[in-house]
Amino acid sequence: MNSLIMWGLTIWVPILMCVLNINETRFKKNLAVGVTFPRAGREDADVLRLLKGFKQEQIILCLGMMAMGAVCAALAWPDLRFLPYFLWVGLLVVVQFASYARWNGKLKAVKKAKGWTVPAVRAASVTAAAVPAKRVSGTWFILAAVIAAAPAVFDRELWAMYLLDGAIALGCWAGAKYLYRNRAEAVDENDAVTAALTRVRRRAWDRVWLLCAWMMAVISVGMWAAMTLVPGGQALFVAVILLSLGVCAAAIALDFRVRRVQEKLTAASGEGFYVDEDDKWIWGQLYYDPNDSRTVINSRTGVNSTVNLARPGGKAVLAFVLVLLLALPVIGACFDSMASAPHPLTVEDGVLTAESWGKDYVLPLGDIDSAELIEELPSGMIRVMGTGTDSLLKGKFRTEWGSATLCLDPRTGPWLKVTMQDGTLYLLGGEDSGAEAAWRELTK
Repeated sequence: MNSLIMWGLTIWVPILMCVLNINETRFKKNLAVGVTFPRAGREDADVLRLLKGFKQEQIILCLGMMAMGAVCAALAWPDLRFLPYFLWVGLLVVVQFASYARWNGKLKAVKKAKGWTVPAVRAASVTAAAVPAKRVSGTWFILAAVIAAAPAVFDRELWAMYLLDGAIALGCWAGAKYLYRNRAEAVDENDAVTAALTRVRRRAWDRVWLLCAWMMAVISVGMWAAMTLVPGGQALFVAVILLSLGVCAAAIALDFRVRRVQEKLTAASGEGFYVDEDDKWIWGQLYYDPNDSRTVINSRTGVNSTVNLARPGGKAVLAFVLVLLLALPVIGACFDSMASAPHPLTVEDGVLTAESWGKDYVLPLGDIDSAELIEELPSGMIRVMGTGTDSLLKGKFRTEWGSATLCLDPRTGPWLKVTMQDGTLYLLGGEDSGAEAAWRELTK
């Protein structure tokens, strides 16, 4: 079930990437698939042919990646669940990037062959002072941060997590204020269009960050309620996931709305002078300009931002992304190893030991108040901190019996319920762990 949830939360991502890339074929700000064209290029047969080919390839990639993900999710490999998932995620990123880069190169070749390349011009030189858009009040961000942090008052065990959620919500306010750059919004010498594009994007930028801040509030309060209202917490946990996905959907819809406005405002552009910065965008996706002092810049279309790889901060971000991408197979293999590793129970030398991948739970026999062999786990267990897979529950959980430390295989019992003299509860064991033999030793 956990594997199906994991795949269910991401199997739709190829659809989103496909729709976003197909949207890139609609001319906005004189751009299509990251290439700047004059108005004549919008009706050129060679350009239209390439754009059609790009769209077809995106659909094929989308269907192929979804089919591959569905097969991986359906196959019940007992000890190989995470590696296929992380390999699939990495492959999805690579094939989408490579496809965009390939068609971007083809379109640039057509543009060069037809003599449509114009001298590089700094966008700043044609950007007029934009009429300030009405900014979202910081009060809404502060309110979201307070709500996100509020559960720390009631749940002292996880106070740090709730305060972190509040800090992230407050950080969204800083992101809205300081990570916006308007210098790249010019498409030609029409100052009115430049001002309108800047206002639209800035307003949408504020709203996206506000949505993120309130998503942190929803997640924080929802997680607190899910872990407090046991049983029934699982249903509430699912509701939190659905609400979070709804917030993400709203942010995506806002991005598409901005794209439609950008397309409409620049429909008449591309005649005479227009800004052409294609030489600064590697494969149409990576910005590199050593003459630009900015580290964070606006993406060319939509609401998003990216980094300038010519700046130290941009290089650091790129290095982190590459390391993370290369590490995905290692992360998947480690998770599979952890989930499939045995966790036997032994009683010797005056201690009960529950062995697990990377950690042992050692309980002195003199500190144990009671030990009980159980055939059923408590219903509605909620993970607080630790690992939760189909074959391993490890860490802090909340149960109908109260807070408990788990190290067990939930698929098949019996399990050992150990209560310490200080009231601490442990649930240990599972299939082939030796739980029954350990229980007999403890109850001699």
